[in-house]
Amino acid sequence: MIERARAWRRLATAWLLLAAGAGLAGCVQAPPVQRPVVVVPHPRSSLDGHPHLIAAMRTIDAQIAQLRAARNGDDGFGGHRGRAIQLALQARAEVYRAAVFADRHP
Repeated sequence: MIERARAWRRLATAWLLLAAGAGLAGCVQAPPVQRPVVVVPHPRSSLDGHPHLIAAMRTIDAQIAQLRAARNGDDGFGGHRGRAIQLALQARAEVYRAAVFADRHP
């Protein structure tokens, strides 16, 4: 019984070494070929190249911030502050549309 276990152990050791060697051979490979770097262009804003429209957008943003900060009790200036914010947002959208139009029609 002991002889059989020793024989089995020798045989198992040989097989384990063989399997480990085969496994390591599969792990040691040439490094993968490096892919070329793809340069993704930065998305260009429609406002680029239109300094006056950029200044107008900044002014409108400042007005919106002031209107949102203004408080006069619960009524909020009788609803006129809310309407002024809506109109300022509409003006902001129109300035952006003007920049898009200027880009498409040089």
